[in-house]
Amino acid sequence: MRFIVLILLTFSLNAFAQKRLGSNAFQSNVRPVLAAILNDFYQMVSQFPEFPKELNVVVQNLDKLQIYKELLIEHCPRTLNTNCQSSVEQLRVQLSNIQSQLYELSAKQRMSKGLHLTPLPGMRTMGILLNEVEMLKGYLDNSSFMIKASIPHKRSSYEIVKGIDTINTFASLTFVEYIPYMYKEEFKHFYFNFVQPIQLQISKLKNYEFLNRNINSLNFSLNLLVQSLTKRNKKTPEGMSSYLQLMHNRWNSLFRYYL
Repeated sequence: MRFIVLILLTFSLNAFAQKRLGSNAFQSNVRPVLAAILNDFYQMVSQFPEFPKELNVVVQNLDKLQIYKELLIEHCPRTLNTNCQSSVEQLRVQLSNIQSQLYELSAKQRMSKGLHLTPLPGMRTMGILLNEVEMLKGYLDNSSFMIKASIPHKRSSYEIVKGIDTINTFASLTFVEYIPYMYKEEFKHFYFNFVQPIQLQISKLKNYEFLNRNINSLNFSLNLLVQSLTKRNKKTPEGMSSYLQLMHNRWNSLFRYYL
């Protein structure tokens, strides 16, 4: 019954003529609300006992790599050269900071004392993530040296783009693996179908058309999370319900632009 209600609610949005929000209106009216929803989500996840709160910072900082990835593709679509030297340097700085954060986070990890959470899968994927960061950082260090020294080379931009995508994949997997098992299904679905698409398609690419096209599926994902955590016999950790309600209220406030 819950799923039927959600489906009816989602498709009822099609009964209205959807407003086509322009770029300027999106940036000033919608994007700040979406950013607040993402922040609420990360604060909510932090309420899980023994969830490594520093991981939220790492994941959000990794998203910033998308900006320099776009600039790299724009200025050096095939081979690295002086046109994209600034992007290479910025990526090196960002990855160096992320590398330090991961080292610090890894040093704090230990087996859980609670029965509800066993962080072994998260610790494993975090190790892979750190390894991928180190490899890409090394590639960027060598590339930066060759560009500055004007050494002939054929360093591929694709290797950097692929490396960033791989890092983001393992960062997402690490994040999900630290969710307690009894909540993992709900949060995994919401993370990959709501949080991640908004971060990649809207917050970084500023693709306001994405929300116009996907308002219904995003609405379904958020309502499914709310229904799952409030209508089932699951006791969410103390302090989580307020963030969940805040996310829901913020999201509903956006409908005046899309209905």
